[in-house]
Amino acid sequence: MSNMFSADPTYLAFLLVDLFAIFILVAAMRWVSRLIVKPTSVRSDATNVETAAAVLALIVALTGVTSGAFSVSLLDEWLLVISYGLLAMLLLQIGAWTQDKVILPSFNLKAAIQEGNVCAAILLGAHLLGTAIVIRSAMQWASQDANLGLIAMFFGFAISQCLLALETRLKVLWGKGHLLEAVKNMEMPYVIKAAAQHMGAALAISGSAHFAASMEFQFELAVLAWLVSSVVFLLAYMALSDLCTRIVLPKKGAFETGRPVLEGAVYFGWGLILPALAS
Repeated sequence: MSNMFSADPTYLAFLLVDLFAIFILVAAMRWVSRLIVKPTSVRSDATNVETAAAVLALIVALTGVTSGAFSVSLLDEWLLVISYGLLAMLLLQIGAWTQDKVILPSFNLKAAIQEGNVCAAILLGAHLLGTAIVIRSAMQWASQDANLGLIAMFFGFAISQCLLALETRLKVLWGKGHLLEAVKNMEMPYVIKAAAQHMGAALAISGSAHFAASMEFQFELAVLAWLVSSVVFLLAYMALSDLCTRIVLPKKGAFETGRPVLEGAVYFGWGLILPALAS
Protein backbone atom coordinates (compact mmCIF):
# COMPACT_ATOMS: atom_id res chain seq x y z
CA MET A 1 0.00 0.00 0.00
CA SER A 2 2.85 2.41 0.85
CA ASN A 3 4.41 1.76 -2.56
CA MET A 4 1.08 2.63 -4.19
CA PHE A 5 0.92 5.94 -2.31
CA SER A 6 4.53 6.82 -3.12
CA ALA A 7 4.07 5.98 -6.80
CA ASP A 8 0.88 8.04 -7.03
CA PRO A 9 0.51 10.58 -4.17
CA THR A 10 -2.90 11.70 -5.44
CA TYR A 11 -4.35 8.23 -4.83
CA LEU A 12 -4.77 8.87 -1.10
CA ALA A 13 -6.47 12.21 -1.77
CA PHE A 14 -9.00 10.63 -4.14
CA LEU A 15 -9.56 7.78 -1.67
CA LEU A 16 -10.29 10.22 1.16
CA VAL A 17 -12.73 12.16 -1.04
CA ASP A 18 -14.62 8.95 -1.83
CA LEU A 19 -14.69 7.88 1.82
CA PHE A 20 -15.92 11.28 3.00
CA ALA A 21 -18.66 11.31 0.36
CA ILE A 22 -19.74 7.78 1.31
CA PHE A 23 -19.96 8.68 5.02
CA ILE A 24 -22.19 11.66 4.20
CA LEU A 25 -24.45 9.61 1.90
CA VAL A 26 -24.83 6.76 4.39
CA ALA A 27 -25.79 9.20 7.15
CA ALA A 28 -28.28 10.89 4.82
CA MET A 29 -29.82 7.56 3.81
CA ARG A 30 -30.30 6.59 7.45
CA TRP A 31 -31.96 9.93 8.20
CA VAL A 32 -34.24 9.77 5.14
CA SER A 33 -35.25 6.17 5.86
CA ARG A 34 -36.16 6.95 9.47
CA LEU A 35 -38.04 10.05 8.37
CA ILE A 36 -40.17 8.09 5.89
CA VAL A 37 -40.89 5.05 8.09
CA LYS A 38 -41.93 6.34 11.50
CA PRO A 39 -42.98 3.79 14.14
CA THR A 40 -46.35 4.12 15.83
CA SER A 41 -44.75 4.10 19.30
CA VAL A 42 -41.09 3.39 20.11
CA ARG A 43 -38.46 2.53 17.51
CA SER A 44 -39.17 -1.13 16.67
CA ASP A 45 -37.05 -3.95 15.29
CA ALA A 46 -39.02 -3.68 12.04
CA THR A 47 -38.08 -0.06 11.39
CA ASN A 48 -34.47 -0.81 12.29
CA VAL A 49 -34.42 -3.72 9.81
CA GLU A 50 -35.85 -1.49 7.07
CA THR A 51 -33.31 1.25 7.83
CA ALA A 52 -30.44 -1.25 7.83
CA ALA A 53 -31.55 -2.65 4.47
CA ALA A 54 -31.83 0.85 2.99
CA VAL A 55 -28.32 1.79 4.16
CA LEU A 56 -26.85 -1.49 2.90
CA ALA A 57 -28.65 -1.08 -0.44
CA LEU A 58 -27.11 2.38 -0.88
CA ILE A 59 -23.63 1.04 -0.13
CA VAL A 60 -24.13 -1.77 -2.67
CA ALA A 61 -25.20 0.77 -5.30
CA LEU A 62 -22.22 3.01 -4.51
CA THR A 63 -19.76 0.19 -5.23
CA GLY A 64 -20.74 0.64 -8.87
CA VAL A 65 -19.48 4.23 -9.03
CA THR A 66 -16.52 4.02 -6.63
CA SER A 67 -14.92 1.08 -8.46
CA GLY A 68 -12.65 1.62 -11.44
CA ALA A 69 -10.61 4.68 -12.36
CA PHE A 70 -10.86 7.99 -10.53
CA SER A 71 -12.12 11.18 -12.16
CA VAL A 72 -9.81 13.85 -13.60
CA SER A 73 -9.86 16.07 -10.49
CA LEU A 74 -10.80 15.81 -6.83
CA LEU A 75 -13.81 18.09 -7.40
CA ASP A 76 -15.03 15.94 -10.29
CA GLU A 77 -14.65 12.82 -8.15
CA TRP A 78 -16.59 14.42 -5.28
CA LEU A 79 -19.40 15.57 -7.56
CA LEU A 80 -19.55 12.19 -9.30
CA VAL A 81 -19.90 10.15 -6.10
CA ILE A 82 -22.30 12.59 -4.40
CA SER A 83 -24.53 13.02 -7.46
CA TYR A 84 -24.72 9.30 -8.18
CA GLY A 85 -25.27 8.58 -4.49
CA LEU A 86 -28.14 11.07 -4.21
CA LEU A 87 -29.68 9.67 -7.39
CA ALA A 88 -29.33 6.14 -6.03
CA MET A 89 -31.08 7.20 -2.82
CA LEU A 90 -33.95 8.63 -4.85
CA LEU A 91 -34.27 5.54 -7.04
CA LEU A 92 -34.18 3.22 -4.02
CA GLN A 93 -36.99 5.13 -2.34
CA ILE A 94 -39.00 5.06 -5.57
CA GLY A 95 -38.35 1.32 -5.70
CA ALA A 96 -39.63 0.91 -2.15
CA TRP A 97 -42.77 2.88 -3.06
CA THR A 98 -43.22 0.73 -6.18
CA GLN A 99 -42.99 -2.48 -4.16
CA ASP A 100 -45.48 -1.17 -1.62
CA LYS A 101 -48.06 0.55 -3.82
CA VAL A 102 -47.76 -1.03 -7.28
CA ILE A 103 -46.38 -4.57 -6.95
CA LEU A 104 -48.23 -5.44 -3.71
CA PRO A 105 -51.13 -2.96 -3.65
CA SER A 106 -53.34 -5.19 -1.50
CA PHE A 107 -50.92 -5.03 1.45
CA ASN A 108 -49.46 -1.85 2.94
CA LEU A 109 -45.85 -2.75 3.73
CA LYS A 110 -44.93 0.66 5.16
CA ALA A 111 -47.89 0.62 7.58
CA ALA A 112 -47.03 -2.92 8.66
CA ILE A 113 -43.41 -1.91 9.31
CA GLN A 114 -44.56 1.08 11.37
CA GLU A 115 -46.65 -1.31 13.45
CA GLY A 116 -43.63 -3.54 14.10
CA ASN A 117 -44.00 -6.29 11.46
CA VAL A 118 -40.43 -7.52 10.96
CA CYS A 119 -41.47 -9.80 8.07
CA ALA A 120 -42.76 -6.81 6.12
CA ALA A 121 -39.44 -5.05 6.75
CA ILE A 122 -37.49 -8.07 5.49
CA LEU A 123 -39.57 -8.25 2.31
CA LEU A 124 -39.18 -4.52 1.61
CA GLY A 125 -35.48 -4.71 2.46
CA ALA A 126 -35.01 -7.54 -0.03
CA HIS A 127 -36.53 -5.36 -2.76
CA LEU A 128 -34.25 -2.45 -1.84
CA LEU A 129 -31.19 -4.71 -2.02
CA GLY A 130 -32.37 -6.30 -5.26
CA THR A 131 -32.82 -2.88 -6.83
CA ALA A 132 -29.37 -1.81 -5.64
CA ILE A 133 -27.75 -4.95 -7.09
CA VAL A 134 -29.11 -4.22 -10.58
CA ILE A 135 -28.28 -0.49 -10.34
CA ARG A 136 -24.72 -1.42 -9.37
CA SER A 137 -24.29 -3.65 -12.42
CA ALA A 138 -25.62 -0.84 -14.65
CA MET A 139 -23.16 1.68 -13.22
CA GLN A 140 -20.21 -0.69 -13.58
CA TRP A 141 -20.53 -1.37 -17.29
CA ALA A 142 -21.11 2.32 -18.08
CA SER A 143 -17.53 3.07 -16.94
CA GLN A 144 -16.66 6.65 -15.92
CA ASP A 145 -18.70 8.38 -18.66
CA ALA A 146 -21.08 10.52 -16.59
CA ASN A 147 -23.76 10.90 -19.28
CA LEU A 148 -23.66 7.24 -20.27
CA GLY A 149 -23.64 6.27 -16.59
CA LEU A 150 -26.81 8.23 -15.86
CA ILE A 151 -28.66 6.63 -18.77
CA ALA A 152 -27.46 3.18 -17.74
CA MET A 153 -28.47 3.83 -14.14
CA PHE A 154 -32.03 4.80 -15.09
CA PHE A 155 -32.26 1.88 -17.49
CA GLY A 156 -30.98 -0.53 -14.83
CA PHE A 157 -33.57 0.82 -12.41
CA ALA A 158 -36.37 0.35 -14.95
CA ILE A 159 -35.24 -3.22 -15.67
CA SER A 160 -35.01 -4.06 -11.98
CA GLN A 161 -38.51 -2.78 -11.19
CA CYS A 162 -40.19 -4.49 -14.14
CA LEU A 163 -38.52 -7.88 -13.76
CA LEU A 164 -38.54 -7.96 -9.96
CA ALA A 165 -42.22 -6.99 -10.10
CA LEU A 166 -42.80 -9.91 -12.48
CA GLU A 167 -40.96 -12.27 -10.14
CA THR A 168 -42.99 -11.10 -7.12
CA ARG A 169 -46.34 -11.25 -8.91
CA LEU A 170 -45.61 -14.77 -10.19
CA LYS A 171 -44.60 -15.78 -6.67
CA VAL A 172 -47.89 -14.45 -5.26
CA LEU A 173 -49.88 -16.05 -8.09
CA TRP A 174 -48.26 -19.48 -7.83
CA GLY A 175 -48.46 -19.41 -4.05
CA LYS A 176 -52.15 -18.44 -4.18
CA GLY A 177 -51.58 -15.47 -1.91
CA HIS A 178 -49.58 -17.39 0.70
CA LEU A 179 -46.78 -14.82 0.62
CA LEU A 180 -49.02 -11.98 1.78
CA GLU A 181 -50.59 -14.19 4.44
CA ALA A 182 -47.11 -15.19 5.64
CA VAL A 183 -46.13 -11.53 5.99
CA LYS A 184 -49.33 -10.67 7.85
CA ASN A 185 -48.95 -13.65 10.20
CA MET A 186 -45.17 -13.10 10.51
CA GLU A 187 -44.22 -16.57 9.29
CA MET A 188 -40.48 -15.90 9.31
CA PRO A 189 -39.15 -18.99 7.41
CA TYR A 190 -41.45 -18.43 4.43
CA VAL A 191 -40.65 -14.71 4.31
CA ILE A 192 -36.89 -15.41 4.47
CA LYS A 193 -37.34 -17.76 1.52
CA ALA A 194 -39.22 -15.08 -0.45
CA ALA A 195 -36.55 -12.47 0.36
CA ALA A 196 -33.71 -14.78 -0.68
CA GLN A 197 -35.58 -15.68 -3.86
CA HIS A 198 -36.09 -11.99 -4.65
CA MET A 199 -32.42 -11.09 -4.15
CA GLY A 200 -31.38 -14.17 -6.12
CA ALA A 201 -33.52 -12.94 -9.02
CA ALA A 202 -31.78 -9.56 -8.84
CA LEU A 203 -28.36 -11.22 -8.87
CA ALA A 204 -29.36 -13.27 -11.91
CA ILE A 205 -30.63 -10.18 -13.73
CA SER A 206 -27.42 -8.31 -12.92
CA GLY A 207 -25.42 -11.06 -14.60
CA SER A 208 -26.87 -10.09 -17.95
CA ALA A 209 -24.98 -6.77 -17.74
CA HIS A 210 -21.90 -8.66 -18.95
CA PHE A 211 -23.46 -8.81 -22.41
CA ALA A 212 -24.01 -5.05 -22.40
CA ALA A 213 -20.45 -4.42 -21.20
CA SER A 214 -19.05 -6.11 -24.31
CA MET A 215 -20.96 -3.57 -26.45
CA GLU A 216 -20.19 -0.44 -24.43
CA PHE A 217 -19.51 1.70 -27.50
CA GLN A 218 -22.74 0.62 -29.21
CA PHE A 219 -25.15 1.86 -26.56
CA GLU A 220 -28.45 1.14 -28.32
CA LEU A 221 -27.36 -2.42 -29.12
CA ALA A 222 -26.05 -2.82 -25.57
CA VAL A 223 -29.41 -1.77 -24.11
CA LEU A 224 -31.28 -4.23 -26.34
CA ALA A 225 -28.85 -7.04 -25.47
CA TRP A 226 -29.22 -6.30 -21.77
CA LEU A 227 -33.01 -6.21 -21.92
CA VAL A 228 -33.31 -9.52 -23.79
CA SER A 229 -30.64 -11.29 -21.74
CA SER A 230 -32.21 -10.03 -18.48
CA VAL A 231 -35.49 -11.72 -19.31
CA VAL A 232 -33.66 -14.90 -20.36
CA PHE A 233 -31.58 -14.89 -17.16
CA LEU A 234 -34.66 -14.39 -14.97
CA LEU A 235 -36.56 -17.24 -16.62
CA ALA A 236 -33.49 -19.50 -16.44
CA TYR A 237 -33.00 -18.59 -12.78
CA MET A 238 -36.60 -19.40 -11.86
CA ALA A 239 -36.60 -22.68 -13.79
CA LEU A 240 -33.21 -23.96 -12.59
CA SER A 241 -33.67 -23.00 -8.94
CA ASP A 242 -37.15 -24.55 -8.82
CA LEU A 243 -35.85 -27.73 -10.45
CA CYS A 244 -32.96 -27.87 -7.99
CA THR A 245 -35.23 -27.55 -4.95
CA ARG A 246 -37.43 -30.37 -6.25
CA ILE A 247 -34.48 -32.70 -6.83
CA VAL A 248 -32.09 -31.86 -3.98
CA LEU A 249 -34.33 -31.04 -1.02
CA PRO A 250 -36.47 -33.51 0.91
CA LYS A 251 -40.05 -33.97 -0.14
CA LYS A 252 -42.56 -31.69 1.51
CA GLY A 253 -43.53 -33.08 4.84
CA ALA A 254 -40.00 -33.97 5.85
CA PHE A 255 -38.33 -31.25 7.96
CA GLU A 256 -41.26 -29.00 7.06
CA THR A 257 -40.43 -26.13 9.42
CA GLY A 258 -36.96 -25.62 7.95
CA ARG A 259 -37.75 -26.29 4.31
CA PRO A 260 -38.60 -22.69 3.26
CA VAL A 261 -35.23 -21.43 4.50
CA LEU A 262 -33.43 -24.26 2.68
CA GLU A 263 -35.30 -23.39 -0.50
CA GLY A 264 -34.34 -19.74 -0.07
CA ALA A 265 -30.67 -20.72 0.17
CA VAL A 266 -30.94 -22.67 -3.08
CA TYR A 267 -32.63 -19.77 -4.87
CA PHE A 268 -30.03 -17.29 -3.63
CA GLY A 269 -27.26 -19.68 -4.65
CA TRP A 270 -28.52 -19.88 -8.21
CA GLY A 271 -28.61 -16.10 -8.27
CA LEU A 272 -24.86 -16.17 -7.58
CA ILE A 273 -24.09 -18.97 -10.05
CA LEU A 274 -25.72 -17.53 -13.18
CA PRO A 275 -23.69 -14.26 -13.26
CA ALA A 276 -20.53 -16.29 -12.67
CA LEU A 277 -21.35 -18.49 -15.67
CA ALA A 278 -21.94 -15.39 -17.82
CA SER A 279 -18.67 -13.69 -16.90
